Amino acid sequence: MMRRFSIFRSFQSTPASRGQHWLPLVALALVSLEGNAAVDGEARVQISRQQTQIAQLQNQVRSIDTWRAEAQTQSELLQVRYDGLYDVQKDLSTLFVSLREDYARLTGEHNGLHDTHQELQDRFSLILAQVQTLSDEQRIAGQKLAQVESEGANRGVVQLLNRMEGLNTDLNRLRGQIEVLSNDINNAQKRQRDMYVDLDTRLRRMEQQSAAARKDQEALPALEERIRKLEQAAAGLTTIPAPVASSAAAAAPPGAVTAVSGPAVPATTAAAVQPSLPPASLAAVDPAAIQRAYDNAYSNYRISDYHGAIRGFDGFLKTYPKHQLASNAQYWIGESHFHMQDYRGAIEAQRRLLGNYPDSAKVPDALLIIGTAESSMGDNAAARKTFEELIARYPNTESAEKAKARLARLK
Repeated sequence: MMRRFSIFRSFQSTPASRGQHWLPLVALALVSLEGNAAVDGEARVQISRQQTQIAQLQNQVRSIDTWRAEAQTQSELLQVRYDGLYDVQKDLSTLFVSLREDYARLTGEHNGLHDTHQELQDRFSLILAQVQTLSDEQRIAGQKLAQVESEGANRGVVQLLNRMEGLNTDLNRLRGQIEVLSNDINNAQKRQRDMYVDLDTRLRRMEQQSAAARKDQEALPALEERIRKLEQAAAGLTTIPAPVASSAAAAAPPGAVTAVSGPAVPATTAAAVQPSLPPASLAAVDPAAIQRAYDNAYSNYRISDYHGAIRGFDGFLKTYPKHQLASNAQYWIGESHFHMQDYRGAIEAQRRLLGNYPDSAKVPDALLIIGTAESSMGDNAAARKTFEELIARYPNTESAEKAKARLARLK
């Protein structure tokens, strides 16, 4: 620039040469202007490129904020699911303790029933021995009576007849006691079998729930590992420094336009990780509540509160009509009616079981209750038909054996 000014002064100092050298001066000015224009164009291109980069970085920042919000949501869902699993584990532990207590109680009841059964067997054997003795005495008395009649002696005949009548009365009384004891033994065996079936069902359900809880607990470490990786990726954010002007812009002469440095903008990696964790789902019916409803009704039945048992089992059926214990609940409703000597109600309840749950294991027992109730009402023809149906459809069941014995008494 100083050189150009010196040349200009030289031209001014020699008036004769001004008219001769004006063209080189114009050419030099044009070259300077073209250089400045090229530098300005390159600076504008660089500014546009940097603005584009800033816009891309802002989009990436918004994407990482959205991704971080989704990761936080997934973390909260996992925490809710973990809390739910913890509550389920606590419920299972409580249920397991309750089952252990029930098992100990049932074991005590079983031992008591076994002792009662043994006592009844002993009493039954004693009564059979007494019946045999009375039969022998009756036979001897008959022989003596025949001997007295053959001899024509009438002395003591009245005493022998009275004694025979007393023996017959004692024999009938003992037979009635035998019948009562047999019925008590059958009821005790049936209650014992039902207790074992109920306990086995509850233990199987407990094992299934424990297996499901174990699967969820095994899935938790993998989910926690994914959350940890997401948090590490979010923590790995870095910042990109402000762009530096090119050497061409730094070397621009005074008066040239320079690039303006923008504020530092946070950056992220080129590819953002998209989380794809499944939503937690805890919308399931509590199996412990179902079991408690059934157990409460069954407890009323065991303490002979048949009205309470009917209400409890009826509520269970209305709430859980498709549950696997629904057929059992329907059966115990009929059994409760039978114990209250409401034979029509018992028949109606058991026929409802046959219609709604034809594949239930309680169907043979329901047919036996129906036949017994019909016999108690005096309808022997209907009872005989029901017992014969039970024997034909379920010949290898305990209910069929009982039906055979009761059918023989009807004949």
